[in-house]
Amino acid sequence: MPRYCLFGDTVNTASRMESTGLPYRIHVNRTTVETLQSLNEGYEIVLRGKTELKGKGIEDTYWLVGKQGFLKPLPEPPDIKPGDPSGLERHVGLLRHLIGGAGPGPQQNKRKRSCFNEEPQSGPNPRIGDPF
Repeated sequence: MPRYCLFGDTVNTASRMESTGLPYRIHVNRTTVETLQSLNEGYEIVLRGKTELKGKGIEDTYWLVGKQGFLKPLPEPPDIKPGDPSGLERHVGLLRHLIGGAGPGPQQNKRKRSCFNEEPQSGPNPRIGDPF
């Protein structure tokens, strides 16, 4: 049983941001942009535009596209055209194959949460069953 479970608005917002993002992109909100800019570390951020986040309304969201001085090559986003899900389906199929199955089925009326154990474990983490 996990010692700590995180749930509520922060986890829900993270889920909404992830679900409206794109493959190989880092999708961030205004709060994250302000935090990164305050660090003065040279993060490169571009406006994505207005994004509707379920339960939050329409907000400006951004792409974190790089960092000054970071010279390692970045992966190329797949070529996905609006209205053509075939590219995305191909990537989802590959990910499902890599993780060994189709993943969990739809979960309705469940709050998003993340669970952590207090003490670090050695080796791979065992899957934790849903206590609810």
